[in-house]
Amino acid sequence: MNDTEKSRYMIRLCGVVQGVGYRPYIFQKAKEYGICGWVNNAGAMVIIDAEGERNSLKCFVRDVAARPPVLADIKKVEIRLQASAGYEDFEIRESDTFSKGLKLVSPDVGACEKCMSEVRDPHSRRYRYAFTNCTECGPRFSIIKALPYDRCNTTMKDFQQCSCCETEYNNPESRRFHTQPNCCSDCGPSLELAHSHGCTINCTDPIGRTIELIKKGNIIAIKGIGGFHLCCDASNDEAVMKLRNRKKRPHKPLAVMTKNIQIAARYCEISSQELKLLSSPRRPIVLLKKKEKAIMGENIAPCLKSIGLMLPYLPLQHLLFDDGLEMLVMTSGNRSRDPIQCENDSVIQGLDGIADYFLLHNRDIYSSTDDSVVKLAAGREQVSRRARGYIPYALDLGINHDILALGAEQKNSVCLSQSGYAYMSQYIGDLKEMAVYERFKEIIDKQTALLKANPLIYVHDLHPQYLSTWHAEKQTGPKIPVQHHHAHMVSCMAEHKLFGEVIGIIFDGTGLGYDGSIWGGEFFIGSRKCFRRVGHLGQVLLQGGDRVVQEPWRSAACYLRALGLEARDYIKTVERYEMDAVLHALASGLNCHSSTSMGRLFDCIAALIGVRDRITYDAQAAIELEDMAEAGITSCYGYRINTNSEPWELDYRDILAGVLADLDCRVPASAISAKFHNTIAAAAADMVLRLREIHKVNDVVLSGGVFENRYLLEDLHRRLKDSGFSVFFNEQIPINDSGISVGQLVIADSILED
Repeated sequence: MNDTEKSRYMIRLCGVVQGVGYRPYIFQKAKEYGICGWVNNAGAMVIIDAEGERNSLKCFVRDVAARPPVLADIKKVEIRLQASAGYEDFEIRESDTFSKGLKLVSPDVGACEKCMSEVRDPHSRRYRYAFTNCTECGPRFSIIKALPYDRCNTTMKDFQQCSCCETEYNNPESRRFHTQPNCCSDCGPSLELAHSHGCTINCTDPIGRTIELIKKGNIIAIKGIGGFHLCCDASNDEAVMKLRNRKKRPHKPLAVMTKNIQIAARYCEISSQELKLLSSPRRPIVLLKKKEKAIMGENIAPCLKSIGLMLPYLPLQHLLFDDGLEMLVMTSGNRSRDPIQCENDSVIQGLDGIADYFLLHNRDIYSSTDDSVVKLAAGREQVSRRARGYIPYALDLGINHDILALGAEQKNSVCLSQSGYAYMSQYIGDLKEMAVYERFKEIIDKQTALLKANPLIYVHDLHPQYLSTWHAEKQTGPKIPVQHHHAHMVSCMAEHKLFGEVIGIIFDGTGLGYDGSIWGGEFFIGSRKCFRRVGHLGQVLLQGGDRVVQEPWRSAACYLRALGLEARDYIKTVERYEMDAVLHALASGLNCHSSTSMGRLFDCIAALIGVRDRITYDAQAAIELEDMAEAGITSCYGYRINTNSEPWELDYRDILAGVLADLDCRVPASAISAKFHNTIAAAAADMVLRLREIHKVNDVVLSGGVFENRYLLEDLHRRLKDSGFSVFFNEQIPINDSGISVGQLVIADSILED
């Protein structure tokens, strides 16, 4: 067959294909290559019936399959040769009714350059219009109520398009062809500025007035794409402290948004990879290292050398920087520990006493989402909080059962399987808070409704007191409990498609073990279905229940007592009556539990060297301990691995003795921190080397919340790679408890396969 002869292909492209401008792109490519036939949507699939000269058809297939629009995410391509149909033109046909199989819609993404050019152009009909969008950008997941992704199934349903917008919407040559949120100032959502008591402020330019209020030191609650932000001028220390005091958030770092990348580069070191993350359509918060000589308010990220920074992703946010502002605090619009606010009707009461003014809009948010948080670790993107821009998230895991995995207690997410795919929810939060638990139930209801799913099996954590476990027990149908750290390990295995046995190093804060104690410094050998605990950090008796997490000095006192030392000799900043109460409770076993938690060992070191006795946000002591570690130090403390019986034990006594000796010699805390981190990495690598000799397993998985510590993760990763291991860690599935639900689901499916 020569290249001028005609052929006909039936092409199926599966993935994120709706709401991304795929059909008009295909239409334009068909015109470019002289292809006849048709294209339509069928659920999460684009179907193309294409006929043309063989060489032109090859070029057409290459462009539409291998070079799709920027927001498309192609999971699968099928091409079948068909008999000639004699098509004479190419058309876009109506979408098929929703079908079974992969069900995806594009995530919410940042405004594209073309739309921002219109927003900046005084001659454009969308000049300074805060809701400008097209097929390449704008709201998607946050506004969709049902599939298929049509305007009538979104919160844009009540906004009737004007004649100009409707013409764009129906024109295949337009970049707004079938853009479901398409609108302009004549027919779309509008802004409204309100006082803290709810009364509207009459003004012709709500954005301009908001800028004036920010410059005067006010705190503004601004409704965005997935919820509200609390915003103030990041250069105004008084305003930042006012926000901290009102939100009762004395130390936790505040995310900032800069006008552009040039402003960001004044304050932070930004690598080419980090620049790519910051500038991507997803627009996450990226954790960046502060420049040493840059002047930045100490109240933004106190006691830390890094900061969470993002660039504007909505036209509204771009416009806030029009009149001299360069950096804004943009933190979640909620009270501490509550879910992000997203509704006009409740936000004024919900943020009463925090926000001075409210910049509202009348487009409803159906699915609320926080900002996503990412960083670079070992040269790879690592997602710490998967939310706006990174949700929906579907994994082709070949799951054979309809399962709902309910996740962990903290940093909760849920994961639902259907037709072979696993659908991970957005970050939800700490289920101990009733408002978060209500959001948890709401997200489950919305996710199952969106996917038209009917889970038959429920998976939950082994811990009987977790609210996720309690919720599972209320459901009808089989339940499968899954050990917390096994779920961490398998979440990483699922992401990297590991099916054989691995060595799992799971360093975490808490998680109930099969022996009834709290695990968290674990070495496993196992598969997706089961595991064997072959090693762990030495046990210590901890006192105080949840208070030991909030008060690192308690961990230090417990470890010192385990060494036979007098805690009062080393911990001087705690009231004597508090110390005596803990020591007496330890002696009598009152409110005590046995633990191998690596997180609590980090807390112990942080308290001993004076980093933090008490914390005001999750993992504060460990975060500050990592951040202070002195660069260039390679030495370690001594350690022992007891191999007399399985599971082996990583003995902490020599490590602590070394830290205490350095304290006696007045070694700087920064050097002690570095040596401690080096020791944990060296000891873990040593343990795994010995395990490989016996068990002949070469794949190593690193998971658990302690590995949010970039210093530890990268050091251990390097040591293991240098020893010839294949090393994997969570990248797209969070390494913290937010990734637990994926591991739970895969474990349950593996168990059910037998």
